[in-house]
Amino acid sequence: MTNEAGFNLFSQQKKEKDPKGAQETPQQDYSQDFIQISRRLQVMEEGLSNLRKKILVNEQNDLSRHKKILLEEKTTLEEIKDVKKEIDAIKITIKEVISELKNSARKSDVDVFKRYIDMWNPVNFVTENTVEKMIDEKLGKTNEVE
Repeated sequence: MTNEAGFNLFSQQKKEKDPKGAQETPQQDYSQDFIQISRRLQVMEEGLSNLRKKILVNEQNDLSRHKKILLEEKTTLEEIKDVKKEIDAIKITIKEVISELKNSARKSDVDVFKRYIDMWNPVNFVTENTVEKMIDEKLGKTNEVE
């Protein structure tokens, strides 16, 4: 199909007239245009098919990446929970240690007790049984003397 300027409507090429003056019949012109359009359509369909394949591959890659990210997120959240539990346990232990330290004697208190012990000298202390024996011995000697 050609317009008045001699351009083919589908190929954008100017048709040159046959130098011998022979003109193509309209049927030949239409069949060539149809063949050319069919080829172009086939090329476009192949390109579209290739694009669809690429889109499918990209979607599959996106899905696999999404699954991987979800798994990593789940793992990270579990690790965060574990760390929080460990931190809570450490806090409890620290509070217990602080409580024990508050209940323990200070160095100054220990020094005071040490001075009292040195002053009393418990090495020279005697037991109740020893005192009773000593009393019995003394009483026995005094009874013998009388």
